Amino acid sequence: MSIPSGVLERFAAGTRTEQVRFVINDAVRVTAGANKKRTGSVASIFSLEPVTTYLIEPEASPWGDFQVAQSDLELIE
Repeated sequence: MSIPSGVLERFAAGTRTEQVRFVINDAVRVTAGANKKRTGSVASIFSLEPVTTYLIEPEASPWGDFQVAQSDLELIE
């Protein structure tokens, strides 16, 4: 499923919504799952259904982007 262009435009502009709570380049920490405690930056939206999922660019090794559900992320202030 592709992401609607309006959603991508708001994401790129830094506009947060209930459905998309993180925006491009946000610094985040993974709170659950296989990548728990890893940090990185939001690179893109991977999917919106069944849950919003992001592609995360890791801050440290192991390198390689990974996918994380929005519910498993927290913003690093």
